Amino acid sequence: MIGRRRLFGAIVVLATGLAAVHAWGQQPAPREAPSRGAREPARDTEQLPPLVSPGPPITAYPLELLGLLAPPTGRGPVTLVPSIAVSEEYDDNLFSDNRNRQSDFITGFSPALTLLINQPSFELSAGYSFTGEIYAEHSHLSGPFNRQSFLATALYRATPRLTLSVSDNFRYDRNTNITAQGPTTGRQESWGNNFTPGLTWQMTPQTFLSLGAGYQVLRFLGGGGGLDSDTYSFQTVLGHAFTPRFTGTVGYNFTYIDQLSSEGENSTTHNPTVGFSYRLTQTLRVLASGGPAITEIGGETFITPAGTAGLIQEFRWGSMGLQYTRGVSVAGGFGGTNETQTASGTVALTTLRPGLIVAFSPAYITSESLSNQQGQRVDVQTFTLTLSAMYQIAKYANVFAGYTFLHQRTGGSSEQQFDADQNRVRFGLQFGYPINFD
Repeated sequence: MIGRRRLFGAIVVLATGLAAVHAWGQQPAPREAPSRGAREPARDTEQLPPLVSPGPPITAYPLELLGLLAPPTGRGPVTLVPSIAVSEEYDDNLFSDNRNRQSDFITGFSPALTLLINQPSFELSAGYSFTGEIYAEHSHLSGPFNRQSFLATALYRATPRLTLSVSDNFRYDRNTNITAQGPTTGRQESWGNNFTPGLTWQMTPQTFLSLGAGYQVLRFLGGGGGLDSDTYSFQTVLGHAFTPRFTGTVGYNFTYIDQLSSEGENSTTHNPTVGFSYRLTQTLRVLASGGPAITEIGGETFITPAGTAGLIQEFRWGSMGLQYTRGVSVAGGFGGTNETQTASGTVALTTLRPGLIVAFSPAYITSESLSNQQGQRVDVQTFTLTLSAMYQIAKYANVFAGYTFLHQRTGGSSEQQFDADQNRVRFGLQFGYPINFD
């Protein structure tokens, strides 16, 4: 009853604020068009290798920073946007564990700061936010810094043929695991960071060389089942355009997993690849790459298939894609060296209507230990669904809403048993004021 009253009160407050801001927004004012990067994301990344992701996935963007997917054009080349958001959330499984299902209504206050730089040779999109939360029933879980997020993507064109890029994705959460799309080991204070620098050299008009690296950190604090790990990776891709539509690639990937635990064993994986990218139409592209993954762990060697396949369709209003990946990785807080398969889809609406951003991403993930001798056996299947939306209702105000669904099951051979079914619904109002620098 208390939770319902608080939800009703929050709806009334937000509805009143929306009505007032909407009336304010009716005053005539010219709308700023989305930036070149928002309207033509495919062209901005066209020089990058067709099998390399230019930045964090959509699921990594919290609602407070969703505007980074389609930043507005400022009056100057540098735009700084401080903002504040008020939100209400309902979580029907606070501890992400079906053995201890408890629900609550959560009021959040989220200051955020974004920085956008758009220069002929340099582009930067970065944002930081933190959220203070007030729980209706479980007041001991309330706190001023329950969640923190930092996202940054930068691109530097050093020469007409050489492009440098870097992205960073940091997440901290006192309440749930910080893997944006993957298995959960229950409620636990945790943080993670994924840092990925890279470069692309257009050797000739038809041939390019891409080098990339990655450093992923996962830390789980206090009591709980999460296992710490560090993952180091290196990727190289050599591609040649045999025709205007067809590009062939060869590459090599290296991965080193440090389990940081006496129960787990470190592993190294070598993965030579062969692939291609084919443009079926001007807006539809198919790509694939794969080869054997040779993994050494605990004195044993395992050879498993690994690769990526995808279909990308570009529209005037955004993009849509399907992707399948198979490789060797840790399974979030479960840790381990596992054969992981992911089938996912992404729909991004960034130019359908001025001021509207919609992102939808379902994913099915399976992770299973490579070796039966591993100290921490892993066998987990996870289905996640993320829906995020933001709409600019006035020049300095946005309304946002999000829904996440989690369905997870662990097999009988898994050392940790965490079955979870979770629904989380969140909506709120964000006020921000852009500061432009010439």
